[in-house]
Amino acid sequence: MLAHTDSHPPTELINTHYHGDHFLGNQAFVEAFGQALPIYAHPFSRQHISGAAGSMWRSMMERWTNGASAGTELVVPTHDAVHGQELRFGDTLLRCHHYGVAHTPGDICVEVVNDKVVMVGDVAMNRRIANMDDGSYLGSLKTMSELARATQATLWVPGHGDASPTLLAEQSELFEGIYRPCEQAVKAGQDEAAAKARVLADPRVKKHAPHTQGWDSNIGKYISLAYLEAEKEAF
Repeated sequence: MLAHTDSHPPTELINTHYHGDHFLGNQAFVEAFGQALPIYAHPFSRQHISGAAGSMWRSMMERWTNGASAGTELVVPTHDAVHGQELRFGDTLLRCHHYGVAHTPGDICVEVVNDKVVMVGDVAMNRRIANMDDGSYLGSLKTMSELARATQATLWVPGHGDASPTLLAEQSELFEGIYRPCEQAVKAGQDEAAAKARVLADPRVKKHAPHTQGWDSNIGKYISLAYLEAEKEAF
């Protein structure tokens, strides 16, 4: 996320989390606006960008873009962004939100208080589900619930997909439809195959699956991660 006004250059850059598609553009902004441009991220994200994870993401993005991103330099965020922190530029107030592990352990969601808009990063996507390898269904549900409670937002802006006033409600419903049947299967002593059958039969999933990109190729992984999380929570 980039903070700026129509008549002034950017005043700060915010990396919502440590995945490469959300921080590897830092170099371009620093080159365009100077080394003094503050770059904010959650402390977890700053640590991971500066370490092995940052280099890994740079390599992966280069491979996934067939070399188009070759030569990109890893520019580490310079400032911490933590829950409740406020950043002001001109008459615009930004407020940072962090409610624990969601899409990653270091997600920062940014509320544009004046405009009643929240940039949610990859905590919620429009007609997609983010990679949950580093995340938590329960944590994501908590974060979405807390954002709805703590802000007066009328528009939610995802890291991928179109902004929508109903984004959190729709993504929460889908996540509930994936996670809760897995939770029920674990409590009943059923295996992952039975959990998958429960998920696919859930009316919330039936409602959203046809409109979710990559559903058929990714649903197995979505369910496996939900089942493993439910198992962990049960013990």
